[in-house]
Amino acid sequence: MKVFLLACVAAVVVSAFGALALNRMQEPVAQAFATTGVRL
Repeated sequence: MKVFLLACVAAVVVSAFGALALNRMQEPVAQAFATTGVRL
């Protein structure tokens, strides 16, 4: 039972770090799709 709880805590921690990393990598749509021919 202790191993299962440790695995659950590890999964929560890994997913939280993943969410934070993905949030930092995102860029606004106006910046992501801005090219010379695009008018937003």
